[in-house]
This record gives sequence, C-alpha cells and structure tokens, in this order.
Amino acid sequence: MTIRAVLFDFDMTLIDTSGALLANVNKIADHFGRPRCTRERLLEVIGYNSRDFWRALLGDERPEYGEYYVKECAPYEAPMMTPAAGAVECVAELRALGVKVGCASNRIAPLRVIRVKRLERLMDCVVGADAVARPKPAPDVLLKGAELLGCAPENALYVGDTPIDVEAARRAGMRSVAVLASNAAETLKRAGAWCIVADLREFVPLLKREGLL
Repeated sequence: MTIRAVLFDFDMTLIDTSGALLANVNKIADHFGRPRCTRERLLEVIGYNSRDFWRALLGDERPEYGEYYVKECAPYEAPMMTPAAGAVECVAELRALGVKVGCASNRIAPLRVIRVKRLERLMDCVVGADAVARPKPAPDVLLKGAELLGCAPENALYVGDTPIDVEAARRAGMRSVAVLASNAAETLKRAGAWCIVADLREFVPLLKREGLL
C-alpha cells in the first residue's frame, strides 16, 4: 500500500502549544477564581474537545471561558507557539515526495496560527472542529480532511499525540502514528497506535522503511 495523504493533529503534533495553553488556562483560571493548572495536568487533557477540556481543568464548563479566551487570549498566543521538532522539514519532505498533507484538529480555526507561523503554504487543507458536527474522537474532522485531499481514508495516515487521536483514526479507517509529546509510549500502544515516533524527524524514515512511500 502506498500512502497518498497524511493528516496531522495541531496541538503538540505540528505545533508545540503547551506554553501558550498553560498561560491561557491560568489567565482564565485567575480571572474566574478557579484553581490554577500545572503543565503535567494540561498535557493529560490536550486534545479534549472544548467542553471536556474546561471541565477537566477548571472543574466546570461555562460559555464565559471560551468567550474570554477568544477576546483576551487568542489574539496574543501565537508568539508563544513554535513548530514541533522536525515538523516543517517533515511536511516539506512529504510534499516533495508527492504526498498530500493536511491538518485535522479539535482546535477552533487552527488556520489562524498556521498562517502566523508561515506553514499555510505547506498545507493542502486545514480543518478545525468548527468545520464539522462532532469533535474527535469522532472521525468527522479526519474524514473531512481526507475528502478535501481527495484521498480514501484507507490510503491516508493520521499523526497525533493522544489516545483520542488514535481512536479518531481508527474510527475513520486510517492508520495512526503517535508522537511522544504529551503521552507515554505505553499509553499510546494500549490505545492502538500503529507506530510510535519520538518526534516528526522519525516519521518519513518510518514510512520509507515500511514501504509506504
């Protein structure tokens, strides 16, 4: 089998967002009088849909959290984010090999940060949770990405960093590759990841070894 398309998760897969997310969550916690969050706890819930994310970190879910984030946090977060190790080179190499590349994320409007980081030119599509009916672990955002890339799910790979990503890939009919960014290898293996890489510098060599390119 030859892989025709690769879809990437956004947070902690394409982009290291941990610093920005931690600063934003604690800014919101301080504003609303909620307990502050540690980086370790944050990494446990990265990838959750917004409702479960706020419940896990702040103890409840209020529309005001999202509204405050959009107004007071989102406009200032991009400088605190950086491409993950090997991400730019990995995506560029895939495109040079004729593989279509996209981003499929539970984040709302991930294209905004991708544009700021000048990665848009390397993406054939970018799909956020606001473009589909159900967030991951439902397969909707992955299937939408595959549709936009003109690729059958069985000819695509999904790359993420959480068990939620692995589950979404399984439900979409795609193989999943997990990056060691926010979860331990054993956790990702138990979730059913097809392969695990330390970071995206290992991804293209993996596909070549497996005869998928």
